[in-house]
Amino acid sequence: MLKNIWMPAAVLAAAAALAPCAGTAFAENTSAESSAALAETSAIGDVGMPNPMVPYTSYREMCDVLGFRPLALPRAEGYELTDAFVIGGTVSDMRYSSRYGAPGQRSTVTVRTAIRSSLDAEDAETAATTLSGIYSVDWQPLTLGANTLFIAQVSDTRFAACWTQGDYIFTCEGENFNRWDFTHRIVYDLMDITDHYYTAD
Repeated sequence: MLKNIWMPAAVLAAAAALAPCAGTAFAENTSAESSAALAETSAIGDVGMPNPMVPYTSYREMCDVLGFRPLALPRAEGYELTDAFVIGGTVSDMRYSSRYGAPGQRSTVTVRTAIRSSLDAEDAETAATTLSGIYSVDWQPLTLGANTLFIAQVSDTRFAACWTQGDYIFTCEGENFNRWDFTHRIVYDLMDITDHYYTAD
């Protein structure tokens, strides 16, 4: 479990570890909140992805298809759900945009959740690439207590992270972020939530 006593140092270490890279909340919603947010999901056409991406407007239906509850951002984080997909029947893909700032400069977040055993990946870096769909980046490991966060910088304002908890694996991609804000969100929001809601019994 992530402890407050070492979290600030962990965030600083994660941000510092990204410096050499060159290269690409969260609380689990209640069913009612997730369903309400997904009801606002826009209609999707051809998304041009090799894997079948099926759009959903119901969080409950996504859960039924996946067999688990995907990680989702609460509205209190200042983000609105814009699109939600199930990829290949095994991966959730939930996309958010900030409610604040100029439209062209708002940060966006994509969160994916899968069961680890569903990925055909021999190691952690391959799993991060497979789930995120982000290639040709340097996934840098950072140990946080008993867990390891893999984090990569794709461009000056685009970052990606991958971690596991229990039987699950998660990725988060953020755009229009600085290094500090992205790392802070992963460590304090996402990993803290998955540590509570996705820990194996």
